[in-house]
Amino acid sequence: MSELRIALFDFDGTLCDTVASIIRLTRHACRIADVPEPSEAHVRANIGEGLFDAGLDYAKGDEAKAQIIYDEFRREAHREFTLPNLAVDPLFAGAKQALEALSEAGWLLGIVTNKGRHGLGQLTMRHGIADLIDVSFTADDMPVKPAPDMAIAAIDKYGIAPNRAVFIGDTINDALCAKGAAIPFVGVDWGYHDNQLLRDNGAVHIARDFTDLVDELNALVAR
Repeated sequence: MSELRIALFDFDGTLCDTVASIIRLTRHACRIADVPEPSEAHVRANIGEGLFDAGLDYAKGDEAKAQIIYDEFRREAHREFTLPNLAVDPLFAGAKQALEALSEAGWLLGIVTNKGRHGLGQLTMRHGIADLIDVSFTADDMPVKPAPDMAIAAIDKYGIAPNRAVFIGDTINDALCAKGAAIPFVGVDWGYHDNQLLRDNGAVHIARDFTDLVDELNALVAR
């Protein structure tokens, strides 16, 4: 195994505040599927789930309607990303600077997300962080989190030992993905799931902000 180190980031709720778009697109897709529009709290609770699994929840187990929700969410999201005047979901304050600092310190950077490849590519490009990302895996590539496949593939690509990797995320599915890949998990305080839920599922630290996150990552891998 090499002495490289890699920080694997979730995207929605960890690097980028996409909740407004996810709520809007989810409600649109549910209307098309003739499913009652979920509350904001309901959508927030499902962020981090695979889109089809979330659709099953909204459709109360109806697989045909869940498929409509899945297809329509992705179709509308793709359409929106072709708009030149799209109001792009913002990165959380300090996210880009943290990625730059980690890259300059010798970290490889990855994104492991249940988002589709097109949406991820558009947002990383528009925020000017695409060139900072060394590897990414999405829902279009392999089984979604909490399955550990994406995280394992990311560290295997560079032959990195699990103890030289850290997974950073904001949901229980991020925590379980990290656990399945035997990678330390650091939660973030600004995401979509409760801090205690992250601790209960293995978070070794909850970052207060991106400065705290960078300090913790450097200390964690040095231990």
